[in-house]
Amino acid sequence: MKLIFILIFALISFSCNAQINGKSKAQIVTTDSNLVPDSGVALQFINEYVTFCSQQISLDSNWIKKNQLLTGKFKTTYNNLINSAIKSDPEIGLDFDPILDAQDYPEQGFELVNCDNKAGFITLKGKDWPDFLLVIKVVRQDNKWLVDGSGVINIPLNKRAER
Repeated sequence: MKLIFILIFALISFSCNAQINGKSKAQIVTTDSNLVPDSGVALQFINEYVTFCSQQISLDSNWIKKNQLLTGKFKTTYNNLINSAIKSDPEIGLDFDPILDAQDYPEQGFELVNCDNKAGFITLKGKDWPDFLLVIKVVRQDNKWLVDGSGVINIPLNKRAER
């Protein structure tokens, strides 16, 4: 009788372990494929932003506010930076574009240089200005990749492109 209980216990333990291990491996495979940053999101955002900037005479933060490719953290940091600059100097505000970390920018848009798969930092260069580098950070939120940083917004000083 003891032998039967031991065999049943071993069988139950083995089957539970197999299920747990099977689920863990499946989750790891799914998670790993989701951890590779989508550089396409960074390119789409910045190239749309360049087009937007080329068509605008003055700053319009509604475009940022409505943009579905940006995290809430990005939008908040951007708005705080702009509002602080306007409060500090109402006439000039911020004297550079914080998303591009520059006053001038490549008007033909950007293309991919490299991607840090672990940290989500994507380096881009200007199509018509290859020496102009820009770092964008993407993060995964709600099962999609979003831009969480660009230029001086949410990009640590040691990760920013040199100017």
